[in-house]
Amino acid sequence: MIKKIGVFGLVAIGMHQNGFAQKIDNQQDTSVSIDQVVISAVAPRKYNINEISESLRLPKDILKASQNIQVIDIGLLRDQLALNVNESITRNVSGTFREELHNGLSVDIFSRGGYINAQRNGVDLRPILKGPSADDMAMVQSIEFMKGPSAFMNALGDPAGSYNIVTKKPTGLTQSVFTMTQGSFGMMRGEADLQGVYDKSKKLLYRINLMGMQKNGFMKFDKNSRLAISPSITYNFNERTSLTAEYSYQNLTYLLLSEAQISPYGFGTLPVDFTITDPNTRPYRANENSAYLNFKKAFNDNWNMTMQVANINSNSAGTLYWVNGKNQTDPDILDRNLVYDAMKYNTFSVQGFVRGQFYTGLIRNNFIGGIDFNNKNNSTTDTWNTATTIYPLSITNPVYSEVTNNNSYGGDFNSENFIGGVDNHTKGHLYYISPYVTDEASFLNDKLRVNAGLRLTYAKSNFDQYGDKTDGSDLVLTPRVGVNYEYAKKASVYGLFDNTFVPMTGKTNDGRALQPVKGQSFEIGLKNEWNESFTTTLSIYDIRRSNTVINDPITNDIYQTGENRAKGIEFDIRGHIVTGLNVIVNYAYTDAKITKDEFNPQMVGKATPNRIKHIQNTWLTYSLPGHALKDFSISLGYQYQAGRSVRFTSIDPAPMKDLFRMDSGIAYARGIVAINFIVNNILNSKQYSTAWKRNDMYYWVQLAPVNYRVSLALSI
Repeated sequence: MIKKIGVFGLVAIGMHQNGFAQKIDNQQDTSVSIDQVVISAVAPRKYNINEISESLRLPKDILKASQNIQVIDIGLLRDQLALNVNESITRNVSGTFREELHNGLSVDIFSRGGYINAQRNGVDLRPILKGPSADDMAMVQSIEFMKGPSAFMNALGDPAGSYNIVTKKPTGLTQSVFTMTQGSFGMMRGEADLQGVYDKSKKLLYRINLMGMQKNGFMKFDKNSRLAISPSITYNFNERTSLTAEYSYQNLTYLLLSEAQISPYGFGTLPVDFTITDPNTRPYRANENSAYLNFKKAFNDNWNMTMQVANINSNSAGTLYWVNGKNQTDPDILDRNLVYDAMKYNTFSVQGFVRGQFYTGLIRNNFIGGIDFNNKNNSTTDTWNTATTIYPLSITNPVYSEVTNNNSYGGDFNSENFIGGVDNHTKGHLYYISPYVTDEASFLNDKLRVNAGLRLTYAKSNFDQYGDKTDGSDLVLTPRVGVNYEYAKKASVYGLFDNTFVPMTGKTNDGRALQPVKGQSFEIGLKNEWNESFTTTLSIYDIRRSNTVINDPITNDIYQTGENRAKGIEFDIRGHIVTGLNVIVNYAYTDAKITKDEFNPQMVGKATPNRIKHIQNTWLTYSLPGHALKDFSISLGYQYQAGRSVRFTSIDPAPMKDLFRMDSGIAYARGIVAINFIVNNILNSKQYSTAWKRNDMYYWVQLAPVNYRVSLALSI
């Protein structure tokens, strides 16, 4: 029987070494007719990504960008069996880490002493209060980390940088991949990635990703489930014009909003599975709907245009137990309050930009010009400071009981647990419109590239907290200058100066409206692509922020008289080092301190919130040699963090111990079948992440003990 299989279809049948067939966008499928297929080699892993997505608006070659940009491919994340953006994706990029506080919800990634912007397909999703939901890996093609400001695509944000989720889209290939994953704590997960074409001319392409998962947590009474549906279609009017429509739906249910533990005795002093929740507490529920419409038009080989409209809508609501202070009579007793917490998040975005090349004499120019409109609405309802009924729980002898019933929330609440069930107490609204231009001039046969840009942003905001209203508006011009010099083949040195600002909604402790946080970033770096198989990036930066918002260490009130400075060094190596060995190795040194505080001078010199001075990560994957073992690979990795600081800056901060976690795995891939087995925290070390101290109580997010995951993937 003669079977028609595309060249890239052979790669799909052969499978990636990571056990999951990956396709490369923008490749043409050249078909041939053959009688028999013999697979003698497996496609290499995509650890070394040299190109960025079109949503970053820059030319694709990372080496030529005057910025440190790191790209994580879905193949690497499949090797690590990461299931959503919250799960240790930051281990693959120097100096980044997550504030692990909201289980499967807000991602909250920090880098270079600041909170970095979340984006999805180039759309600014930075929340006013909190949100949106974390992206499930079933929807993700790659994740791009932009170190430092990115005025070419961001109207606002911290000078530390941003990251961009690139979702899966139709590729023009016909493929079906089914994946089943089973793991510790009763985890069961199923995924389907289906794509193809509707007609022989390949004008109409489709792709749909489906995922369902349920599992228990490692802490008592924690049960959760997750559902994701993400269809997309692309219509190619011709080879220069296309329209892509995407929709995604995510639904999450958690019994524990946060895997936080609380004790008066110090960080990490409770059993790993200790919980303050109760078995009959109503679960925390969240859902998100996202829609994108993207139109691309190439006028000729030099000029093209992109227009995109997006709407992202998230809702969440639930109850959880919390402890606000120490029991002065018996420290062994945790005085729990039952807290209601709900959130609504919406971002509507319109973006349009033009890219092109032109010459002024012998100088080649790459031009980008466009305009961004973004409208954010964020509201919360919570009873963190108003719940009064005490549900005592002993630390040494916890006895759980049905302290709530199905129709009310104890003595504190009188409404059902559904999204929108209570009027919003805090509401924030922010919109901005921002035109920008940037031009890069090339000299010395394209070895020297100098770029300069300007972005003008008008932002208007209003904030309503329990009827106390503030509003503000800002008109800010943010310049940018960058230089990149290719001093040798596939090696460049770069420098960058950029400005940012973040409009703020809310008020200080003395009733004044918050002013925008402004930042400046200076950076130099070296990039090298070695034998086109692995890359190294070294960067040194200096960031200064003004009008920073600080929480008072005693009252928790916020005030805005601060300035801080972050200095650091970052190094990344990624790719295929020697035959069979792929590596991700990175290190970052971060020195971020408060440099000015008129309200509380004692805070000067203290570390900024969540600062980690040293972060070093390694992930190695080795394909075994020899004919008998050629389908097997083994992986080993670790995460190390030292010099950690608490979540809120304090005059007398509580010390945090270093974090070290080691993971290992083995994978098999042959034909259409791939199996991957991972053991996380193989040393079964007791670890915690985000932590802080308040009201004589220690709060920390407990991390999971030793656990495993095993996946089976079939590509048809």
